Amino acid sequence: MVHVLSKTAAITTLTLAVNSFAYADVWDLPSPQPSDNYITENVSWFADQVREATDGELDIRVHPSGSLFPGDQIKRAVQRDQAQIGVHVLSAHQNENILYGIDSVPFLADSFEESAQLWKVTKPALDELMAEQNLQLLYHIPWPPQGVFFDREIDSPEDAEGLKFRAYNTATARFAELMGMTPTLIEEAELSQAAATGMVQSLISSGDPVYNHQLWDYLPHFYDAKAWLVLSHVFVNKDRWEALDEETRQEVLAIAEEAEQRGEEQARELTDTLKNRLSDKGVSINQPNEELQAEFTRIGEEMQEEWLEQAGEQGQQLVEEYRAMQ
Repeated sequence: MVHVLSKTAAITTLTLAVNSFAYADVWDLPSPQPSDNYITENVSWFADQVREATDGELDIRVHPSGSLFPGDQIKRAVQRDQAQIGVHVLSAHQNENILYGIDSVPFLADSFEESAQLWKVTKPALDELMAEQNLQLLYHIPWPPQGVFFDREIDSPEDAEGLKFRAYNTATARFAELMGMTPTLIEEAELSQAAATGMVQSLISSGDPVYNHQLWDYLPHFYDAKAWLVLSHVFVNKDRWEALDEETRQEVLAIAEEAEQRGEEQARELTDTLKNRLSDKGVSINQPNEELQAEFTRIGEEMQEEWLEQAGEQGQQLVEEYRAMQ
């Protein structure tokens, strides 16, 4: 009899464990960056904190290096619930709506302080826009200020003409065009091969992809343009979000706020660290000379005018509100 009761208790315990696992809400989170990149590390920390706070009832599983979906497909995958949550730069989707590209307007916000102010102004508009696309925006992670890498020394704008340029959004493609280069959209996971085969002779970046993918031999010249701070955004399928109870949503939002602060701190630390690491690998760290800086300024002014014209009244009002804070 005791043996039968023991078996019954064991079966009951196993059944409860299986049921508990079965009722866990599993969310897949694709990331374009490799696992050791601070963006992926940040969302992995976020996932761990959410799992702990919900006692495993919400289990977010991170898929790095574009292994589940490449970067340009992540937003659509989350909209369609093929992945429940994701991280990617919204500026890559400026072709859908001009407001997605506001963080990549050259020299509009080129410091962490200015980037934070621009985010504060634009987040309500982004929240509304993303809700229309069945998405809930959780938080953002800034990248260090963007500079330009080349496979050769650049003393004048003419030196860059005709070079093959890696673009990751509309703004970077337009930057390349205005500088006389040829842009090609290349996902981060494809960078190493593209550089090795000569498909990339220049790119604009914080330096993190160049270091992570060991591109210093292909792009050994960096010009610190401080063009803008591109943002990676973490967003969730809105139907999945609204299916969570209110207590869980508040827990997730609190963790998202911590992750956002943590991400900015990491980006600030990386700003100088990346330059030092790249310098140690033989990359020359340069300030643009007067002629090159004048070209960057000209391009920035032209791109700002173009963006404002396309953005219409809403975009212009957001920029005016932001500039009033300066």
